[in-house]
Amino acid sequence: MRIPSVTDRQKEHAVLLAVLLDLGLFLPYAVTTAYTGSLAMLAEILRGGLLLLVEGTAYMALRAVHRGQVHFYDFGVGKLERMFSIVIGALLVMAAVFVVAKVLQSTEPQPLAPFWAAAAMVLVLANLAANLIPLIPLWRATRAGTSIIVLSQFRARMAKAAASVTVVTCVLIDVLMPDTRLAEMADDFGGLVGAAFMLVVGGRMISESLPDLLDRALAEPVQMKVNSALAAFFDQYEQLTAVRTRQSGAVAHVEITLGFAPSRTIADVSTVTTGLRSALEAAIPEADVVVIAEASSLPRRDDFSLAC
Repeated sequence: MRIPSVTDRQKEHAVLLAVLLDLGLFLPYAVTTAYTGSLAMLAEILRGGLLLLVEGTAYMALRAVHRGQVHFYDFGVGKLERMFSIVIGALLVMAAVFVVAKVLQSTEPQPLAPFWAAAAMVLVLANLAANLIPLIPLWRATRAGTSIIVLSQFRARMAKAAASVTVVTCVLIDVLMPDTRLAEMADDFGGLVGAAFMLVVGGRMISESLPDLLDRALAEPVQMKVNSALAAFFDQYEQLTAVRTRQSGAVAHVEITLGFAPSRTIADVSTVTTGLRSALEAAIPEADVVVIAEASSLPRRDDFSLAC
């Protein structure tokens, strides 16, 4: 297991901050939503709760990548994560349908008790702040280095912040002008905006995760990099036994089996396999590279030179 760098930890802390802020607000937000009956808040708590699961999974994935557990993650847990994303996407779509049904069945709003009106206003503002605060560290983390996980979290947080502005506006109207047609319309509008957001996010999660459940061949430019690395080390091994490559999600998996003459030392073989792996990892960022050494039936190339 490799030790995460300073940049790696910066990315992890940025994502963890977002998760902790959402987690801290979830329970009081849910209780207040239940008491106020606000459709705008209902849409936000359903969306926030489901996306909180996604954020937690993304954080665990980021830690696995930074600690050199990519091979295990993308062959095993990676598939589960993509299946998990499809389930969450489907739940978001179902939650959107539920909110739309509630909007269609909405009745004249009941006056809010002063305590719950104040609690609703405070919580929607706190939720807006919780969506805005992580933007700066997430943006810095994206500038520190390319990371699909961090970049996706940054974009999701921006979208959530924009949606939260709508919720704040709708709840403010509801608090300042209770028992009015405008308050009812504002609450319905907030619920519909939240439902639309869930439909878009849920549909995107499903469409992006489905192809990743199936392994794909590496793109030709990436395959060329594998061939170039093998050519660069051609005179350092006796036999190329097998080359297996595939794309799983965003990660390129390369497994190469090389044959070495039995007379070669372990140190010599290790130097070649380590050098080839390092060359491939440098040419293909975040690739999962495995180089396997086995005994070859062919003699050493040096032996051919001596014979000539």
